[in-house]
Amino acid sequence: MTNNKDVSKQLFELVNKTEQILRLYYNKQKWPSIFPTLAELAQLYTETYQHSPNALHSYLSLHFKQLSPTTNLVVKKCILVCMIAQGHGYSHKIRQELLVACLASFLCVKNESDKLLSGQSLTEQGKKIWKVRYQLAVKVLEHGGSINKQAARIMSRLHPYCETLKSKLNTPLYDNITLIVAIAQIIATSLIKKSTPNVLAQAVKKLYLASQDEFTRDTLNKLATQFSYFPVGCSTQYRGQTALLLQVNGKNQIICTFKDKKIDRLVKTQHPLRLEFRPFSTADKHLLFKVWGHVEPQILEADNDAFEPTYSVIDKLGKNSFSSFRAIEKTIAPFPYIEQALQQAAKQYNRESQKGANTRHCLTMVGLDTASLLCQRVLIEQVISQLKHPFALDIWHKYQQLALILATLTKQAYGQGYESVLSPISAVIAFMLKHHDIDIKRFTCVSEQSDDNTPYSLARLFGFLEFNSAKLGEYFAHHFDNSAPHNAFMQSEKEKHNALSEEAKTFVAIKVLAMQWSSAFFEPTSWQRLVLENQISMFGWRDEAELNDAILELSLYSVIE
Repeated sequence: MTNNKDVSKQLFELVNKTEQILRLYYNKQKWPSIFPTLAELAQLYTETYQHSPNALHSYLSLHFKQLSPTTNLVVKKCILVCMIAQGHGYSHKIRQELLVACLASFLCVKNESDKLLSGQSLTEQGKKIWKVRYQLAVKVLEHGGSINKQAARIMSRLHPYCETLKSKLNTPLYDNITLIVAIAQIIATSLIKKSTPNVLAQAVKKLYLASQDEFTRDTLNKLATQFSYFPVGCSTQYRGQTALLLQVNGKNQIICTFKDKKIDRLVKTQHPLRLEFRPFSTADKHLLFKVWGHVEPQILEADNDAFEPTYSVIDKLGKNSFSSFRAIEKTIAPFPYIEQALQQAAKQYNRESQKGANTRHCLTMVGLDTASLLCQRVLIEQVISQLKHPFALDIWHKYQQLALILATLTKQAYGQGYESVLSPISAVIAFMLKHHDIDIKRFTCVSEQSDDNTPYSLARLFGFLEFNSAKLGEYFAHHFDNSAPHNAFMQSEKEKHNALSEEAKTFVAIKVLAMQWSSAFFEPTSWQRLVLENQISMFGWRDEAELNDAILELSLYSVIE
């Protein structure tokens, strides 16, 4: 953990490493070290923001005279991404991917960017380089050993996303990861180019009013909220002197006053201040770095991980045989919020679709044999809903789609069989959010696989090829005691078609149906189509057309591709 004296050194390291990394492209011998260096610097931004958000917020208004215009822009852009990611509550891995993309986006065009930000014209060669700047950055990252393709994917879409956001066109923008980087880039550019008062608020407001996209507006709201927690860097007047806000802690405020454009003194005051966000250029190292060694850092609290505590109860529900409803109630007692979720889930078991009056009523509605499975599934759904992700809404809709397809295929035969099939599906989605969060995309993955005899993974519905089989196996074994349905799901992920059990074939059918309803480009293999036809017949449907008509009536959430 960073102590108060280390903050100044860490801030100095942060901005200087940003300057250095933007020069690596011009030395081809350094290319292999670029991606590891980007990852290290992204980690440093993440750690610094967690320990000293007030210090980094001040850099939004402060312009480093000793650094190039592009470095100033990239520093601000990375800070804005840290603020947005904190507001959304994203995982450490997602923050890292976003920051790597931020840093890489100007990797190959520092010289050209410096000229443009300084109002100079580019040469013909410079214009060509500027036009393909993101493609160049992708090539350099690949040369440098970038394993994850997220940064490359972001940069391939960044320019059209920025242009669309700046226009008033209602063109749909589906990639929320790229949207975050684009929003940060537009606002950071405004902070560099404009020196008018309250430029930050104006940039946020302009984007908000121009966009009809719900995620964009939510992101801008979270950015504004995050800045309101630490409105550091705002200017004010204190007893006739210009001053800068360094900290707000309840009613107490710490400001620094200026004399001859250098820090005069630190003042702690409860006096109401009239704050104004105004860009401020300085080369004063005391203001930029050293002063933060004298201001108590305002460390952000780490988000509580709801995953492990919830799964300790899920373990008990899966491994114990309950002789009474009271025993189940006692097991789920640490989660009082589950009652409302159970009431909704139990509606499926009531002919009039009426929800249960309380927890006991919900459990008796479904019966003792099914009650523990229902509680287990509802708790997993709570984990899914609580874990934060840029595509959280799409993930939830796809999960609901899977549940509805299962219910339709089985002709709403709710009970132990239905819950035992849905349990592995809900469990694997929670696993995916924990272990594959940076792999998830909005659209499906329909690329061919090397072995046509192996079923498609459920991961394809969420945009990537497959789950980590070893980790998924450990997860099922640890939390679900290798139950028969979970083993059947694992079979449907990796076994060849001639080795699949009847239960595994049900999972194959559900995955094929889900892909067909989510992608216009998905084509099942001949044996997968045969499995689907057999499952349709087994559950009493006349043919696939009749089943599809029933699914169509559900008005499933649509992902347009």
